[in-house]
Amino acid sequence: MKHTYRNIAISLILFTFVTFLSFGKSFATMNKSLLSSIYQDSISPLPLNLTQFMALEATGAVILDARSSEEFKAGYIPKSIHIGWKGPFKIWVQKIFMDKHQPIIYVADHSSITLVFEMLTELGYTQVLGYLHDGVDSYKKQYLLNTVDEVDAATYLDLSTKGQIIDVRSEKEFAEGHIDNAMNFPLKDLGNFNINLPEYNNYYVQCLSGYRSMIAISILKAKGIENVVNIKGGYQALKKIKEEK
Repeated sequence: MKHTYRNIAISLILFTFVTFLSFGKSFATMNKSLLSSIYQDSISPLPLNLTQFMALEATGAVILDARSSEEFKAGYIPKSIHIGWKGPFKIWVQKIFMDKHQPIIYVADHSSITLVFEMLTELGYTQVLGYLHDGVDSYKKQYLLNTVDEVDAATYLDLSTKGQIIDVRSEKEFAEGHIDNAMNFPLKDLGNFNINLPEYNNYYVQCLSGYRSMIAISILKAKGIENVVNIKGGYQALKKIKEEK
């Protein structure tokens, strides 16, 4: 019976993609709702091929990338939101994806595919629609992956034109110490309001050590802000170098 449900679900994904192309997003979304009700009965994550994955993304599903920060930095699917599984995933996925009924499709390392699905289900997310089979490797066979630029703390401090630092730590952490001229945009708020930043500036993003800054960069890039750079090691590394000078 489970395999029958999965076959129906896969067929509906393809039908959703066709209706989206032919009749527009609103009609395709109606079919996606039916698809979601089928998925809710699933007790294990559903593998999606690239066509199915992109069909769901086209009709409003958000892409969660649960790989490591290093893997995400090296290449990710455009508009993916990165929350690394090997870190405080449980805390941050709930702060970034506040709508528990938001359709989610995801990318994860083979070893964590089931763990990510089980955690999201445990946390009450009702529309975890599946994961990309073969991950970003299947995507890059047909499309270009995006990447994240990064500088280490010493390189940043030696730049003649440093651009604008965006510090995504909490208000309390920021008040206890920060780099001169840094703007504080706490990560917990970053995805929930519009940010108007001049396009001509370079933005250097830091948190305490690096986990949150990569999440923040994925959100900023998903919002269309492309000229962002990660500061490796975050505030800890910047503070250490400044104290040593």
